[in-house]
Amino acid sequence: MGWADFKAAFVPFFLAMGVTLGGGLLGSFGQWLAGQPEINPALIAYRIRIWAVAMAIGGTLTVFEQLEQHLTSRALGDAGKTALLVGVAYLGAEIGFWVVAWWSQGRI
Repeated sequence: MGWADFKAAFVPFFLAMGVTLGGGLLGSFGQWLAGQPEINPALIAYRIRIWAVAMAIGGTLTVFEQLEQHLTSRALGDAGKTALLVGVAYLGAEIGFWVVAWWSQGRI
């Protein structure tokens, strides 16, 4: 794995982080506009983390099918790259959640 692989991992990281940040903040704002009881933005961000990861990696099933194909064909380098993308996307979603929780001072 070289620098190009790490540069390619920036995109899913920031996509997942942006979806989590935007979903948490805009979801809470939308509930306020609708006149519904206020909900903690951190709770919304916590609930949409998995969807942020799925969006960032381009659909969950295709990525896991690729991972299975790489493992069965013993292409461990390619399997590592695919696993790295999933892990980095999850890390981005988690960091997005923690930023929303810190910003809103919410506790789960």
